[in-house]
This record gives sequence, C-alpha cells and structure tokens, in this order.
Amino acid sequence: MQKVKAILQCIDGISEWTGKIVAWFVLFMTLEMAYEVIARYFFNAPTKWAFDVSYMLGGTFFLLGACYTLRHGEHVRIDIFYSRFSPRTKGIVDVILTLLIFFPAWGILLWKLIPYVYHSWMIQEKALESFWRPPIYPFKTVMPIGVFLLLLQGTAEFIRSLFLAVRGKPL
Repeated sequence: MQKVKAILQCIDGISEWTGKIVAWFVLFMTLEMAYEVIARYFFNAPTKWAFDVSYMLGGTFFLLGACYTLRHGEHVRIDIFYSRFSPRTKGIVDVILTLLIFFPAWGILLWKLIPYVYHSWMIQEKALESFWRPPIYPFKTVMPIGVFLLLLQGTAEFIRSLFLAVRGKPL
C-alpha cells in the first residue's frame, strides 16, 4: 500500500511540475502577442514569426497542461448524474470509462504519433503556413510527450478509482 501511494505521489509530482512550468508559456504567449499587436498597429511593422510562435506555445501549453488538469479534476465532466453517485459508484464508473474510453483513445493516439513525429524529424519538417517557415519537428515532439504524461496521470487516477470502487473510500 505504501509503495502504491509513493508511486501515485511521484506521478502527481510529475504532473504538478509539468503544469507549473507550462503555465509560464501563457505569459510568454501573452507577451509575444502584445509585441505583435504593438508592432503591427502602432509601428506598421508586423512580424513574420508571431503566428507560428503563438500556435506552438499555445499547443505546447494545451498538450503538456493536460496531465496537470487531469490531476486536479478540471477536465470537463457531465455531472448531472455523476455528482449524485456514491463514492463507490463514482469509482466503478471511472474505472469502466477509463478502461473503455480513456486508455484506448489516448493509447492509440500515442501509438500513431510516434511514427508521425519520427517522420517529421527525418525530413526536418518546416511549417508551411507562413513565410518564416520555422522548423516544426521540435513542436511535434511535444505531442507524444503530452499524451504520455496524460496517460501516466490517467494511470494514477485509474488506480485511485479502482481503490475507491473496491473499498468505497479513497486511497
């Protein structure tokens, strides 16, 4: 039991650390967009890089922040019925849905992302949407990392739900 708690704390710590680091990306993205607005509208000198930097920072924030969001139970949930369930029933529902939907969906996505990202690195892919054409393969690397971290946190939440389903009280 102590080993399980230690593993869960380690996974939670990874998600906390990741979330706190990527939260800074919002500040960087805000500053970057403010710079773009000022350059564009006050000095008539738009940047070539603002669009690419904004979607890369935003995507990174979204992908890497998902595990932190799951850790804090902030993902969207339809609580019409769930909020009325007993703790044990909540655990059972979470275990079933995690096994039927969460793990298969995110596991397949991770499995498909690895060759996709590998190919991007092999061809040293560049963004096609702008004149700047920055390298995009480092950004694409964030996708499997984010999905892996989400699956890792999902595993911790699954273990908690399993204990709740079996024992009727949290771990």
